[in-house]
Amino acid sequence: MSIKFKPTQIAMPQSPNYGKWYAKMVPTGTITSKQLAEEVSHASTVTQSDMLAVLWSIAEVIRRHLLNSEIVHVDGLGSLRVGFRARAKDSPDDVVADDIHGLRIVMTPERTFQQTGVSHKQGRTGHYTGELIRGVELANINAPT
Repeated sequence: MSIKFKPTQIAMPQSPNYGKWYAKMVPTGTITSKQLAEEVSHASTVTQSDMLAVLWSIAEVIRRHLLNSEIVHVDGLGSLRVGFRARAKDSPDDVVADDIHGLRIVMTPERTFQQTGVSHKQGRTGHYTGELIRGVELANINAPT
């Protein structure tokens, strides 16, 4: 298992590293909730008393796919992938694994478009809401009661 990366040139002219190269993670595929469920079912039973074992198994399966440079998508939750920082280099041949630092897990929440109307050009108007926070209510704790 390995996390894949490729040399990528910085194309933003305003960047002080414009034209230099850095390592960028390359996903090798996306794992769906159905595929995760199938893998977990082979590793555990799905009774109420074994739920902790199932949750542990899910975490282990997700970890294995992340370490194999795959994006893991969980319906209703979002996608998980590995991210990192990398030092910029002058040439793609200079980009090596030692340039990578700051490894982290990047979570992109699943979201849906909440239409609020139609614009004067017949386009829809609205906003995206993360599924995990759909229906959220906000309260200002400093507001007078």
